Amino acid sequence: MADGSNKHFDENEVPRRVQELPSVAADEDFRKRLRSSFVGGHFDAGRAATSNANRRAEPRFAWGRWLVPVTAAAVLAVAIITLNRPPELRVTQVTGGGEVRLDGRAVASDDMESLTAGIQAGAEIETPPETLIDLLAEDVVLFEVTGGSRMSIPKIPGRWFEREVACSLLVGEVRIKTGERFPGSQLKVFTPEGIVEIAGTLLSIQRDANGTCVCVLEGVARVGVDQGDMQPVEPGYRKVMMRDGTVEIIPVKPMHRDGVLDFDKRVGQQIR
Repeated sequence: MADGSNKHFDENEVPRRVQELPSVAADEDFRKRLRSSFVGGHFDAGRAATSNANRRAEPRFAWGRWLVPVTAAAVLAVAIITLNRPPELRVTQVTGGGEVRLDGRAVASDDMESLTAGIQAGAEIETPPETLIDLLAEDVVLFEVTGGSRMSIPKIPGRWFEREVACSLLVGEVRIKTGERFPGSQLKVFTPEGIVEIAGTLLSIQRDANGTCVCVLEGVARVGVDQGDMQPVEPGYRKVMMRDGTVEIIPVKPMHRDGVLDFDKRVGQQIR
């Protein structure tokens, strides 16, 4: 070449160096637009190249458009789940002594921390004779499990969903008072003789060798030997379902009424 600075440049090396350049795959869409422009007589190399460059610069997936709404939905879901979570069921008072059994494990009745830790949904609690244990889920439900009872622990209803819960009473007596956050929920208590559906009330359920007795003092409970037999029990009445199949609704006996009223007087103020 004429320029002295390139006097050592060998033009014969050009073909070889071109062959050694890395191979770059052609863009098929760009080829089609180039061919169409050329055949149609409106080819503009600069515009075609700029269009191709802009197209390649755009993101293939518009992740930014989706990231904000997906993140907001996830945050909302977490908030709903958190706010729906019911209060913890905890032991508030133990009257009497001895050992409580939780799923067969003995726990001292004065060890409130261990008792509360063991009061989990589905766990079975057995109380020693002459011992009362009060269980509270704040503003939702209050239980009193009397001495010599054996029952399972229910879940506590959520604020908006998971509002139908259940437990079982095998022997003994449990007194129940619902709170201001309970309406709209339903607690089912199963015994060997029947079912009790609680929607908001003050009552007691007793179960012994003769059968099951449900005494209602406030509100209304539905009681039956099975789902096809459910009927309302009004305040001041009890439904008795005997092991021999006898079923009747009769007035609450004074001894049963007084036990529930004493429970409400002693600890009922714990729940609103």
